[in-house]
Amino acid sequence: MKLDWPDFELTCDGNGSLTFLWRRHSRIESHVGLCSGVRLLPQGSDGLSQWVFHLRFPKGPTPGLLVVRVDVPPDRLEEAQQYTDLLRRRFGVPEHATNHAEEAGFQRVPLDGPEWIAAPASAASEELFDAVTARAESDAG
Repeated sequence: MKLDWPDFELTCDGNGSLTFLWRRHSRIESHVGLCSGVRLLPQGSDGLSQWVFHLRFPKGPTPGLLVVRVDVPPDRLEEAQQYTDLLRRRFGVPEHATNHAEEAGFQRVPLDGPEWIAAPASAASEELFDAVTARAESDAG
């Protein structure tokens, strides 16, 4: 499977080798089996949609997560949707990455907890925390 746009290419071969190539800038290679989620987010105010891939590396001495975001122009949206559908059907890539930490929900660190660097938080910090939490809870993407 190959998607070829000006300056960007996405390929997934029959062995599951997944390659993101920004021709003049970067190349990311992985295996589709490490893709724990792929979503195509709706158009933003700039007219672009965003393709979000979660690549998890759970085993080994340094487990990690790599999130790859690709801007999708309006005229390429249908192509990106078809490619996403193919990844889901052929390789079983889910829409949402399973993240057990996210499933537990947000929890505030107690003010007297060892994770706090400085306490108490200022009123502006509390206001920012409330705004970010409300936005995160209502974010569908």
